[in-house]
Amino acid sequence: MDGISEIVRSVDRRFWVLIGLCIALVYTIQAVEGAVEGFWPHQRRASRMAPGARAVMGAWSWVALLLLPGMLLAVLNAGIVLLRDLHFSQLQILGGLFLAVAWLVFVLVSLDAFGIGRFMGQVGPAGPAALMGMLLVGDVLLLIALLDILPGLDALRDALPDAGSWF
Repeated sequence: MDGISEIVRSVDRRFWVLIGLCIALVYTIQAVEGAVEGFWPHQRRASRMAPGARAVMGAWSWVALLLLPGMLLAVLNAGIVLLRDLHFSQLQILGGLFLAVAWLVFVLVSLDAFGIGRFMGQVGPAGPAALMGMLLVGDVLLLIALLDILPGLDALRDALPDAGSWF
């Protein structure tokens, strides 16, 4: 048991960030499917919803559309930071913060934890619009950070084996 805990402590914290992001991405895919289509068939009927909730339901699809690329950008950033033995930049931290806050609100609304789902249904389209703005900013920051740390084409070409040996 001491050997396992020693191995866990010796692994770089960037590795644990990458693992956490991958788990969050898988969970987010499931949450997006549940939020967009509904968990149960009776939830898919828009006629049973209040008029304000019907209008907001379409906006949550747009939030999900911006959330998934942001999560993928975060995973790619963390993977390249770990691979190239870099430190997280301010762009990555700020973009990750915008993404994390929007992700947390989206998950809490999807699960209707603490009554937040009902509250966001009453807020109207302003709630999803604010999350879309946060996600746009976070996605752009993470994309800029990824383009900044991405290795050049020459480095990628040198890392690949000779294509002639494959045939």
